[in-house]
Amino acid sequence: MRPLLLLLGLLLAAPGLVAQKAAQPRPTVMASYAPDLKLWRLEVAPDLGGWSSDRTVNLRIKLVDPKDPNPPKDEPERRSYDDYEGEGGYDPGGEDTRTAEQLRLARLEREAEVARQAWRTRTLKVWFNGATLSWSVRVGHTLNTELTAQNGENRLEILEPDSGLKVVRSWWVSTARTRLRVVSIQANDEYTGGSLQVLEPDGAVAEGGRRTASGGMLRWSGEYTHDTPPPGTYTLKWLGGWRGGKPARIKVEAVLDGGTDQERRWTWERLILPGAGPVTMGTFDVEP
Repeated sequence: MRPLLLLLGLLLAAPGLVAQKAAQPRPTVMASYAPDLKLWRLEVAPDLGGWSSDRTVNLRIKLVDPKDPNPPKDEPERRSYDDYEGEGGYDPGGEDTRTAEQLRLARLEREAEVARQAWRTRTLKVWFNGATLSWSVRVGHTLNTELTAQNGENRLEILEPDSGLKVVRSWWVSTARTRLRVVSIQANDEYTGGSLQVLEPDGAVAEGGRRTASGGMLRWSGEYTHDTPPPGTYTLKWLGGWRGGKPARIKVEAVLDGGTDQERRWTWERLILPGAGPVTMGTFDVEP
C-alpha cells in the first residue's frame, strides 16, 4: 500500500515540477540601441584655417553620440608595417573542445553583437579640392587620415548624410607646387580592402607609407604625390582586397600640373573582385 501511495504522490507532484521548470526565465536579450541623430557631433581636428607652410595635414575625425551607452576607447593606430616587426605570427591556440551546441550559441552571440553595433558604421561624404571621396567611420572611434594640400587655397567639406552634420574648412598653403597627384577612390561603401601601387618610370614601386628614391610618396590614405616627377610612363595597379568582401568599383584619378594652363587629367575605373591579384588600372606619361 505504501509504494502505491508514494507513486501517487509523485504523479501529483510532477505537473508542478514541469510548471516550475517551464517558468524559469529566459536569458535577457539586450535590445539594439536607437541613436538620436540630432544629438550627434562631428569633430574635426586640427582646426584648419588661415595660412600654412605644410602641405601634409594629419586629420582626425570623430563622430560622437553623447548618449552612447557604451562609448568605445580609441586604440593607438599603427601607421607602418615596421610597427609589426618582432611580433610573432598568428597562434591559433589549442584544440577547440566546445560542443556543437556551444559553438552554435557562440555564433548566435557574435551575430547578435554585430547587429547591436551595426548603428555605429557610417559613411562620410568628402569633397577635397574638387575630388570626391568616401570615408568609412564608426561612431565613437577616431579616424586618422592624411591629406596633401595644394599650393594656394584648399577647401575640405565633410558630410554625414544620415544626421546632416557638415563641416567645412578652408585654408591657404604657401609651398612649392606638387606637379603630380594620384588619388584612389572606392566607388561603393562596402569595405573591400586593397591598396594602390604606383610604378615609376625607373621601376621604383611606391607603396603605402614609403617614399621612393626620386621623391614620390604614396600615403596610407591612398594618395600619391610627387613634386618633381621624372619623365616617362607611370603604371597604376590595385593590389589585393579582402577575400570575404564584395566586388567594388575602384576609381583612380591622376592630375599633372593641376591648377595651371598645362593641367592634364586621367581617370580609370574598374570592378575589383574580392581577393583579386594585382590589377592594372592604367598608365600615363609625364613629359620633361
